[in-house]
Amino acid sequence: MLLGIALHAALAYQAIGTGWPIADSRTSPFFDDLVAFTHGFRMPLFFVLGGFFAAMLWQKRGLRGLLKHRAKRILVPLGVGCLTIVPAVWAAVILGVSGNPTYGVPESSQNLWAAAGQGDLKQVRNFLDVGWPLDEPDPFFRQTPMAWAILHNRPEVVVELIGSGADPNAKYGEQHLDTHLHAAAFLGRSECVRALLDAGADAEARNGNGETPRDSMSHGEEIVSFITSIFSVQVDFGEVLAGRERVGEMLDAHASVAGGAEPGSPVRTGSEERPQGQPRNLIVRAVLAGLMYVPFFHHLWFLWLLVWLVAGLAAVGAILSVVRVQPKVPWWLVASPLALCWLVPLTGLAQSAMFSGSVIPGFGPDTSAGLLPIPHVLAYYAIFFAFGAVVFVTPSAGDRLGTGWWALLPLALALYPAAFAVSTMTAWGYELAGDELTRRTLAAVGQALFCWLMVLGSVGLCRRLLSAERPWVRYLSDSSYWLYLAHLPLVLAGQKLLQPLPIPALAKFSLLLVVSTAILLASYEWGVRYTFIGTRLNGPRTRPAN
Repeated sequence: MLLGIALHAALAYQAIGTGWPIADSRTSPFFDDLVAFTHGFRMPLFFVLGGFFAAMLWQKRGLRGLLKHRAKRILVPLGVGCLTIVPAVWAAVILGVSGNPTYGVPESSQNLWAAAGQGDLKQVRNFLDVGWPLDEPDPFFRQTPMAWAILHNRPEVVVELIGSGADPNAKYGEQHLDTHLHAAAFLGRSECVRALLDAGADAEARNGNGETPRDSMSHGEEIVSFITSIFSVQVDFGEVLAGRERVGEMLDAHASVAGGAEPGSPVRTGSEERPQGQPRNLIVRAVLAGLMYVPFFHHLWFLWLLVWLVAGLAAVGAILSVVRVQPKVPWWLVASPLALCWLVPLTGLAQSAMFSGSVIPGFGPDTSAGLLPIPHVLAYYAIFFAFGAVVFVTPSAGDRLGTGWWALLPLALALYPAAFAVSTMTAWGYELAGDELTRRTLAAVGQALFCWLMVLGSVGLCRRLLSAERPWVRYLSDSSYWLYLAHLPLVLAGQKLLQPLPIPALAKFSLLLVVSTAILLASYEWGVRYTFIGTRLNGPRTRPAN
């Protein structure tokens, strides 16, 4: 929990830029590594502990007691937080974004997708020279570099990419599997269409909705505005219609030369009503995707996933009680180095799905803050949650977990640079793994191994140092839940206030962390610990007599 406060405080000072609402001009690569390193194991460790204590409640109180306790400690705080803390976060985000017109717009020097969208041919060529994958979709929007060029009407970039070997018929996107010609025709990008047709783009290709590029021009202004707003692209629908007319003429001429449809065949541009029976599920699919990807829970997403995982554990417990089977797992299978032989491949498989299985995977797991959990994210954290539960119910496993921490943690530190390099496609990462399959495999396995080394090593270190009762440790442990729930609005506001100060990034980060933590601890001591809020979060506490 406390690491999460440091992680969010550091995001404003990363050198690589992440789309965080407050992007400070004072940055340092140190914070890139701090964020990646922490993100690589922090929440997996939390879910291991979550599974361990959920299993403990199950064994001590039964399934009914487990569900009742978790509802009081997790579900109720989550509901209240969505009505109070999350709106405060959004207010802080709006405050941070105001006066910052470049929020969410990466520099063209950051990646090929940004360079292509901004029409920066010099940077495009620089990325092409180092071998950036030409047809690789970006991790978030799933748009290729050529798709970004088309969205922003950069025909000169489309020509450059095609000349460098980009596939004009590549399909991309989560479900619709459009081609670049679909996108160009849809938006009326006539010069982009010309370049694609000259390069051999298939004018009769069908996307996931069964539409040809000609069909894609039948979508009206509502759909065009909805789709372009997702990518923050502003379009004039009158210009779109004019462009579609020119595209129609090109498709007619192309069909005539290819021996297809007769020139002059009618082209629907979206100003007419769509024919009955044509697929109209774009908005439905977008809504379903929104339920997964719109950050409804914001930084409280982990509580929502925990609700799902506790429900899953209760379902498993109910089934076991019906069949009257008590599975027995030998301790060495979960609490010895041999556990890595099955934990790493299993976790690596889930890790490979992060960032939509991108060639450039990124470091650490995805976040699922929507009303519907993203399946691969839920599956990923289910591995850690289930592991924690199995550790508790396996005799001797809990006492042995983390043994050898003195070796596990140094191994994790040594592994991190290589795992980060192949996962973020640095120059060194290219040297370690030049081809796509090797890079993706090493990235998934490397991150999974790093994560488990840190998780197991952290458990062992804490057992070694914190096994004796220490009042200050107990106090921090109790307060950490509240501190994490309430910290983000304060951190965002602090980042905004510190933004204009001409001091180094490390000084800003340190000042922000110290002041915000002090304020949060004071709020816990005098406004939470001995109140109904503290009782709901951690159980009742009695104020000591003076």
